[in-house]
Amino acid sequence: MQFFTITALATLLAAAAQAAPRAQPRQFQAQITFEGAAGAEFSMSVPTDGSVFPISDPLSISHIESLGGATCSFVGIDGSHTVVVGAQSVDVGPPQTQVSGSCLAF
Repeated sequence: MQFFTITALATLLAAAAQAAPRAQPRQFQAQITFEGAAGAEFSMSVPTDGSVFPISDPLSISHIESLGGATCSFVGIDGSHTVVVGAQSVDVGPPQTQVSGSCLAF
C-alpha cells in the first residue's frame, strides 16, 4: 500500500511540473539612438538577450540614448566603454565611432 501511495504521489508531482508554465525571459528590441555633432544621428533596434551586435555606422558619436527596459554597453573604435541603464542619455567620452554593443533586459 505504501509503495502505491509513493508511486501515485510521484506521478502526480511529475504531471504538475509538466503542466506548469515556464518562465520566459523578457525578450524585446531595445530602441537606441546614437547622436553625433550638428544634429546627426541614427537609431537601431537591438536584441536584449546579452548577445553582442555590430554597429556599422561610421558617425562619431557624442551621446547614446535608450528608451529604457534594458542595460546596454557599447564599445568605441578608440576603446571607449559606455553603459546606458534604462531610459537615459549618456555622454560618450571622447566622442568616437561605436563598433559594437550588447543589451540585456532587466
